[in-house]
Amino acid sequence: MSQQRIEAFEAMIAQQPEQEMVWYGLANEYIKIERWADAEAALRRVIALKTEFTAAYQLLGTALLKQGQTAEARGVWTEGIEVAGRTGAWKARQHMEGLLAGAEESAAGAEFCD
Repeated sequence: MSQQRIEAFEAMIAQQPEQEMVWYGLANEYIKIERWADAEAALRRVIALKTEFTAAYQLLGTALLKQGQTAEARGVWTEGIEVAGRTGAWKARQHMEGLLAGAEESAAGAEFCD
């Protein structure tokens, strides 16, 4: 099912490459099947098209984390928190603050796993 949806989103992108919602939909389909690098690329495109799209920062950070890029994920969430603060997206801000705190705790715990 996801492959059909991916193909549908790709066809829409071919027609509307500047529509951030289409890219966001494609990213969500990639996430469903754990194609993290593809999701990352699509989410970066969303942010390039609409820098205040806070949900894209949330998912991009998660996609990066799933690829083992913890420091970059933290940076994306930090940027997303700043964007959410400017746009008034308080729920997205709270969510990213929680993700960031969890990533910080995991990183701190990893220091003691040697």
